[in-house]
Amino acid sequence: MAASSQLRSLKEEATCSICLEYFTDPVSVECGHTFCLSCITQYWEGLQTDFPCPQCRDLAQNKTLRPNRHLANMVETLKQFQIPTATTQEANLCREHEEKLKLFCEDDQEPVCVVCSMSRDHTAHKMLPIGEAAQEYKGKFWGCLNPLKRKLSNMLELQRKEETEAKQIEAKFKSKREQITNEFEKLQEFLEQEKSRHISSLEEEEKKCLQSIKEKVTQLEEQQSVLKSLITEIESKCQQQEVDLLKDVKSTLRRYENMKAQHMAYGIVKEKEEKIDEKEEVDLPIKILQSLEWRWARRFAAEVTLDPDTVNRWLILSEDGKRVRPRDRAQEFPEMPQRFKWLVAVLGIERLCAGKHYWEVEVDGKIAWSLGICNEYVTRDTVPTLSPEEGFWTVWFKHGKYEARTSPPTLLTPRVAPRAVGLFLDYEMGRFSVYNVDDRSLLFTFSGASFPNTLLPFFSPGLHDRGKNTGALQILPVNGWD
Repeated sequence: MAASSQLRSLKEEATCSICLEYFTDPVSVECGHTFCLSCITQYWEGLQTDFPCPQCRDLAQNKTLRPNRHLANMVETLKQFQIPTATTQEANLCREHEEKLKLFCEDDQEPVCVVCSMSRDHTAHKMLPIGEAAQEYKGKFWGCLNPLKRKLSNMLELQRKEETEAKQIEAKFKSKREQITNEFEKLQEFLEQEKSRHISSLEEEEKKCLQSIKEKVTQLEEQQSVLKSLITEIESKCQQQEVDLLKDVKSTLRRYENMKAQHMAYGIVKEKEEKIDEKEEVDLPIKILQSLEWRWARRFAAEVTLDPDTVNRWLILSEDGKRVRPRDRAQEFPEMPQRFKWLVAVLGIERLCAGKHYWEVEVDGKIAWSLGICNEYVTRDTVPTLSPEEGFWTVWFKHGKYEARTSPPTLLTPRVAPRAVGLFLDYEMGRFSVYNVDDRSLLFTFSGASFPNTLLPFFSPGLHDRGKNTGALQILPVNGWD
């Protein structure tokens, strides 16, 4: 038995710790441990530096392999011997007493022989027959197995879900990256086009200004010639005798007064032109930026249609849902919770809960109107205050006065009265802007808003007012990049 144990120990020394088989072409690494050539080569595959030893984990800077021929010869010699393995009977014997393991110590949780059970180490311990203990613990193991299998199944399912979610997130962010790249490429192209358009317009304006100056220079030269002639004539008069000096004096003085009046008029016109030019130079960058913003907003043109279920009884809609105007008398409508009972208004059908949206409304001929957006859940059975606090973001016109309905209202002074109004919502940025389509200027921007989940377009053409306000609000088609 001792010889068998020694042979097994020798076999262990001749076994590769990677493949657990006899060494094949054994090689040693820098730390001195030995492995099969194919095993260590495969273990280090793909590494360029820092080669770890599989056994002690020491790192080697170079892939240095030294053949161990003596060990290879010893392995070949060992292969000729039949090394006995431990039999089942030997495995069931106590290593200390070489007695059969017949009992199980519950305190130490290990099989023991009868001699061990009577030793001081186990005297006070609870013992069970090995067969009875095996059946008991087999039942316990079976009881542990099902929960472990269920847990493994749940973990595998969770892993599958996580991997699926990871793929979905990768696809989502890839799509977002492509969308952002596409948006900025279009924006860059748009800005280049706008730059060329404004430069061309500026060059055309320059030509007009230079031509105007050239014409004025020509006029000045002509006036200088007349002025010189008049100066010569007056100087000559001053040297003449009294009678000759007074001849045609009326004509000479009249020409002098005409020349004086022309000079004063030219000075006044020139001063006005300089003031206008100075103001336009200051306003030009603002005009360009607002024009760019407006043209960019039009790229997000939205289809807006009025909702007949929300219209107040003092209003009438067109069949296509694109026009709304006040009535001279109220009409009967079915009672509906979404209908405005007292506020003379109507909402768009479109629910705005993400992204960017732009639409235009014709207001030409109206003496009162209110346009904007509102929270989907604003009150419908009372007359609310049209303010952000009440869920309304609107611009209002009445009695020739324009206001943004903030708290308190903000007075607006458009350069020209708008015949059409552009409305642009950037939901994620919390911005809602209103533009004058006629001169492409910004009327007002509600910024920093915390919008609710859903917004709706808001329209109010005002009351009929005994025929003074009969015009309609008309939703206009928008041609994106115009």
